[in-house]
Amino acid sequence: MESPMHRKMPARLSRRHAVAIIGAALLAVRLDVRPARAGSTVAQFVEQLGDRAILQLADPAISDGEREKRFRALLGENFDIPRIGRFVLGRYVRQATKEEMAEFTQLYEDIAVLTYAHLFASYAGEGFRVKREVGDPGDRYKMVMTEVEPSDGKPPIKLDWQVKVNGDAYAVVDIRVEGASMAITQRAEYTAVLDRNGGDMADLLAQLRNKIAKLRADRNSS
Repeated sequence: MESPMHRKMPARLSRRHAVAIIGAALLAVRLDVRPARAGSTVAQFVEQLGDRAILQLADPAISDGEREKRFRALLGENFDIPRIGRFVLGRYVRQATKEEMAEFTQLYEDIAVLTYAHLFASYAGEGFRVKREVGDPGDRYKMVMTEVEPSDGKPPIKLDWQVKVNGDAYAVVDIRVEGASMAITQRAEYTAVLDRNGGDMADLLAQLRNKIAKLRADRNSS
């Protein structure tokens, strides 16, 4: 089983991928993350999130192991993996035991790290700009509309961020690439697998373990 976030991506990493991977690999930032700088808007928070990922992960001088370590730390600090795990499992989350959910959470994180960390070494610096922030004062959710300008001159790519506002802390809860919700798409992929196997979490976990073994083997052979 492969969700859209687990499929092979191009070797050349654009700013779109650099930002979207951080926002969409797990699809929601913890509400207790360090907020953007005092006085920052939600739009500035989105811009800072992407810049931080580039700064920490796109250095070509660091090793693959160090890049994976930094990527995992970034996920652990900024993303609520258990929350996302519950969302992508949909109704099947009620059938999973505490132990199954704990393993699923760890496997989900491992796949994200092994799939995406090394791609940041190829960041090519394509243009990224915030267009506007949509929402009224006091809204619990706001949308930040952004565009990515490909270096080949093709039309801009629309990348929109849905952000939950909790005081002066912000949490990304979904990213829409050209209008398609990545959270909803990924949930459909996972629940489709569970539909086919009768909701067997043990089977899903086995597939994820196999996926991780393959990713590690591919990395070691490259």
